[in-house]
Amino acid sequence: MTDHRARKTRWPKGRLRALAWATGGAAFVMAAAPLVAAPKPPVDAAQTTRKAPPRQVIERHIIRRVVIVDPVAAAPVTSSTSGGGSAIQAQAPAPAPPPAPATTTTGGS
Repeated sequence: MTDHRARKTRWPKGRLRALAWATGGAAFVMAAAPLVAAPKPPVDAAQTTRKAPPRQVIERHIIRRVVIVDPVAAAPVTSSTSGGGSAIQAQAPAPAPPPAPATTTTGGS
């Protein structure tokens, strides 16, 4: 009863890594094996002379531009009532707004 079994020796890291790489490579090859082993479809003479279908070329030019301008000031409107009717009178036109600033564009073509 006093006899002890000898400890199992551990594999070195290099051997374990090599075994892991070999196992992974084998699994990869085994996954591709059914694709390689599948029968190939027969080649018809009609398929070899077949042309590609005509393609339609659609050319689109997309231009996105952002223009920032100040809003135009509108003339104020007042209402006045005289007697039983109502009338809307506009005051004198407002002075012209300053010229619009230079347009700002976002990068694009």
